[in-house]
Amino acid sequence: MGSSSPLHFTHSSPLHTSPLSPAHSNISSPGREMERLAKARSKLLESESNQTPRLPPETREQLRYVSKDGKCRVNLGHIDERGRFLSDIFTSFVDLQYRWFLFVFMMCYITTWFLFAGLYYVNASIRGDMGQEQPLDGFISALLFSVETQRTIGYGSRTVSPTCHEGVLLVMMQCIVGSMIDALMVGCMFVKISRPKKRAETLLFSRTCVIANRDDQLCLMFRLGDLRESHMVDAKVRAKLIKSRQTAEGEFLPLEQTEIDLGYETGSDRLFLVEPQVIQHNIGASSPLWDLGPEQLRRQQFEIIVILEGIVEATGMMCQAKTSYIETEIEWGARFEPCMMLEKGSFRVDLRRFHTTYKVPLPNCSASQAHQLMVLAGCKVQSHTAYRECDAWAEGAAEEETPKKALVR
Repeated sequence: MGSSSPLHFTHSSPLHTSPLSPAHSNISSPGREMERLAKARSKLLESESNQTPRLPPETREQLRYVSKDGKCRVNLGHIDERGRFLSDIFTSFVDLQYRWFLFVFMMCYITTWFLFAGLYYVNASIRGDMGQEQPLDGFISALLFSVETQRTIGYGSRTVSPTCHEGVLLVMMQCIVGSMIDALMVGCMFVKISRPKKRAETLLFSRTCVIANRDDQLCLMFRLGDLRESHMVDAKVRAKLIKSRQTAEGEFLPLEQTEIDLGYETGSDRLFLVEPQVIQHNIGASSPLWDLGPEQLRRQQFEIIVILEGIVEATGMMCQAKTSYIETEIEWGARFEPCMMLEKGSFRVDLRRFHTTYKVPLPNCSASQAHQLMVLAGCKVQSHTAYRECDAWAEGAAEEETPKKALVR
């Protein structure tokens, strides 16, 4: 995420200074030691904004954790125990790219054909059954016989004699091996073609996020929709905030993941995804965006990962679609244009407006600052109301005292 090396923070951190000598540690009191640690921690937190340098837009785009089309840009290196992949050979085949998968698919059949062709050729040569008048007159004849046996073609020009026991055993072995290869390769091909990975390409995410007030609550909003008429079953959406930070002890966390609540407790994260919907995150005190205003959005570097999961109605398989929003893709003071309209007795979705936004008035302050201003305003109103009530009570008391003085006279 465009951060410096953790070693830099370790050497420059005030907490990683040289230890005190025994004489000095005996003289300093526990109070002074705690004060020194507190100052060191405050300096560390004050310099947190300078730990992640700003990057050009082109470089920042290349350092996405998740691309806009949902691909995770994480490469695993220096894997020593590669034998773990062979323990799950089926998943390893399915995860291969198509060009490598087709290459393995063809090589499995070609290898077995040539292997058993060689065995047939050697067996015929040893028994003296190789010649023009014999079933096999060369290696090409043995190869054709191997293909005919494994694929059960059976042209009838080449057969195994009952007196050739080795040939009968080879035919049985090739039939068993061929059935196993068919089951594995055809199964892998079916699973690879029917994987719901391509289903995610018909799920739309808005290009940008917007921040605006909704029901007197500052909210982060984005829009998602489905292009197919076959809907996602049990669709759920969740979001993560990816941000680098340094702890109070000086430990650097390059990609810390923080949950963004999209209504898990209320159930609003479960979607009936028939038409495009605007998903909102209420920026409350527990939100990681509580202290972020428009100025902080320009200075900081973070990434919001949105994950949509659901079951494909046609196949019953789980589908997952992902996208991400960086700080430059968040619009402050904007809303999405409505894209639903009633036309000829039915609802119509205008996808031309799916990504369109419009500006709305919004103060240039974070949710925490706005909350503090509202609290101060409420205190002022309460004090003014109390002052007026006090004046009214004093005037009423004075009016009551006036008749009593008249009676006394």
